[in-house]
Amino acid sequence: MATDKLQLGQMYRTEWDERPYRVIGFDDTEIFYDCLWPHDNSWAFSGNFKKKCYFYRMPVPLFIAKATLIDFTPLTIEEQNFFRPDLPLRLCRTKEFHWNAFESDHYHSFKKDTTELSDKSFLNQKLMADKIVLIPLGNNGGLKKGTTVTADNLNYFECSELIWKAKEIQEAVNHQVSAGIGLYRIGFEKGLPSYYIGEFLDKTGI
Repeated sequence: MATDKLQLGQMYRTEWDERPYRVIGFDDTEIFYDCLWPHDNSWAFSGNFKKKCYFYRMPVPLFIAKATLIDFTPLTIEEQNFFRPDLPLRLCRTKEFHWNAFESDHYHSFKKDTTELSDKSFLNQKLMADKIVLIPLGNNGGLKKGTTVTADNLNYFECSELIWKAKEIQEAVNHQVSAGIGLYRIGFEKGLPSYYIGEFLDKTGI
């Protein structure tokens, strides 16, 4: 797989940019990277942990094809704590549910509905964080104000729990019926991992 070549902390130079890119997260589909600003020799995200940051991203095949490895600097403990590269970049994805078209009005009845899905594999995912920020999409696709949510067990989120919390947030600001559902890592906010609430395909169509 293409990701066999990737490692957190690797620094690359791309064909279209002289600035170094540093790998801060990836899965089989996308890569998240930090970028070094030459005017003050600072990174866009590392060191800016008190700010709201949305990671730079790129499809893995494109990055692998167009970038050359130039250096390696392992992520610090602080960077690992804020970037949280251990968390999934995409989860809770299914074509069988739709924001603004759930049949259930309560969480417990929704959990019963999940037993009737043709593909339940996505429900096995867990998000190993006690708090995250969920960011809904508006009617025109723009990001709205994020909401901090806390895991019911104060340890980690079950997929079904995340979907229901996201449902309440998304449907409060956007009344359009979605083409499936999904949650996608976008960065960090308030010191917490942030995810935007999307459809089965992400905003780039993958």
